Amino acid sequence: MARIILFDIDMTLIRSHGAGRGALSKAFAETYSVDGATDGVSFDGRTDRAILDEIIAVHHLGPEPQKAYERVRAAYLAQLNASLDEHRGFALPGVEALLPKLQFSHGAIGLATGNMREGAQIKLAHYNLWQWFSGGGFGGDTPVRAELVAAGIRDMAAVLGVNADPGDTIVVGDTPLDVDAAQKAGARALAVATGSYTVEALRQTAAEWVLEDLSDTPGVMALLAS
Repeated sequence: MARIILFDIDMTLIRSHGAGRGALSKAFAETYSVDGATDGVSFDGRTDRAILDEIIAVHHLGPEPQKAYERVRAAYLAQLNASLDEHRGFALPGVEALLPKLQFSHGAIGLATGNMREGAQIKLAHYNLWQWFSGGGFGGDTPVRAELVAAGIRDMAAVLGVNADPGDTIVVGDTPLDVDAAQKAGARALAVATGSYTVEALRQTAAEWVLEDLSDTPGVMALLAS
């Protein structure tokens, strides 16, 4: 089995029906009186840092973008739990069965997510999934997804007490950007068609494996051990 396994969150582990987008829209309305701030902004496979930086730049929010980022970030995190309640999402097929088995057999599993760390914890705790993860790479600090994959590899290598070997890492995600980030970081990718991309579309990427979803627990475990 690959020593380091990293999961994306949105549309890979959970479907929140736009709770993150809703919370972020409310955060911009609350902090800068900008309505519809996320309209037309792509979220698929991107990091929170990239998304917030884009919106801040488009709306010219203040002379110091970092201060604007921190202000909106705090408001977003304050809104997120209520937005998750409102949008009534769920864990995706197979996830609740797979994660505890994988964590038990492997010792520790991690995340490679565009979510900022605090947002990742709020989202996964809402669906009772946070406890299965021991660390990873998060999208609150970088707009570059490959960088958060590399950070996740380093972090989980320290947790597991192994070498930070990208070639011994599998990244599980639902978009071509997840696959591309894994490849750029030197890792392998398992793509799942639980988001906006079909199996056929994901097979056009550099992913080593493509699945409809994670519902076949023994099959996914065997694949990760291949």
